[in-house]
Amino acid sequence: MDRENHPHHQASLTDEFSTSTRKQPVVQSQRSDLRTLAEHYITAKRTSGSPAYTASAGSVLRRWVAWMADQDYGIEKLNDPQTGPRILNEYSLYLAGRVQDQTLAMSTAERYFAYVSACLSFGVRQGMIDRNPALSDTASESLPQQQRSGRTDQQFWSQAQREAIVSFVDEEADSLDPDAPDRWLNIRNKALVRVLAYSGVRGAEILSHPKDDRDGRNGLRWMNLDLDAGTILIFGKSQAWERTPIPSKCIDAISELKQTQAPATTDWPVFATGHSPSLFRTARDQLGTQYDRLVADVSGDIWELYRVHSLTPPALTTGGARQVMQRLTEKAGIEVEDGYLKLHGGRRGLGDLLYRIDRGHAQDILRHKDLATTQEAYQHIDAEERREQLDAYLNDVSG
Repeated sequence: MDRENHPHHQASLTDEFSTSTRKQPVVQSQRSDLRTLAEHYITAKRTSGSPAYTASAGSVLRRWVAWMADQDYGIEKLNDPQTGPRILNEYSLYLAGRVQDQTLAMSTAERYFAYVSACLSFGVRQGMIDRNPALSDTASESLPQQQRSGRTDQQFWSQAQREAIVSFVDEEADSLDPDAPDRWLNIRNKALVRVLAYSGVRGAEILSHPKDDRDGRNGLRWMNLDLDAGTILIFGKSQAWERTPIPSKCIDAISELKQTQAPATTDWPVFATGHSPSLFRTARDQLGTQYDRLVADVSGDIWELYRVHSLTPPALTTGGARQVMQRLTEKAGIEVEDGYLKLHGGRRGLGDLLYRIDRGHAQDILRHKDLATTQEAYQHIDAEERREQLDAYLNDVSG
């Protein structure tokens, strides 16, 4: 168990960060400014982030502020382009010492440093500091780091691609005659693309997996979607049920889908299949010997059969959704190196956007249990930002 999570150590955190040699106390206003920055960040996360992230980040940041005070470092020194990175490197060395004496796990050390970096990025956005010194190579060169996969070949929907595919499915759904028999498919595709583009959910969490018939892997159901609250209940990668937000950009499209689909029961999948053989086969399986007579009663209208007899249609599978995205990408004329916009590319693209704004919020929305997981997925952004920071330092030096 990490010692810092033990109640006794929570009560004496300042002592834990003390050093053997005390210096004269830092100017009180500088200390207050740094504490104010941390508290403002914690308050912001309390209203926009998860309770778990806020509690963990808040505890770490308050200890970091105490550590800074023990070293006589205030916000002015931290804001200095030369001194700031060296101060953060000292903190990295402190964390490395904790890892070495086995009182802190390597992944935890990375997470602590990431909390500090996220707070400082917030400070830049709030105008409290000029730049984030934690993004420099100097700041993190002493930080113990786990092996990274280094993968940069995974697909990320770019902002232009996201806007293009969303615009295309919107226009395709809105251009058809309201009485067109297959209009519901266009509306389904419109809702599906928007959910993939803006919610951060995984395809397997909302679609059916042909080799996994567990509840939660057989397609998102209407009973697990709360349009008023803007949330859905999904069976996450952690093998636990999780409630996650559905942003406003998705709500209207999902509402339109519900109205058009007119589900007979709340057990209907939100994203039902449009594959006719599957629909007729499933109805036959559910009705048994009555099938021929009942399907004749509705003149072969398979959806009317499902509604009248409260049958449950099969959900769109992950494989079926991939085929849908292939067709849509081609019809929209969107050029993609991988051939088409993949399901998980929407999640990665959203994560890329969020990570550039706030690391902690990216972790919350993507439902990563550990910030290190988010860091690994978006390490290319860290490298880009360190390059930009280095360029800024070099420009300051050269005048």
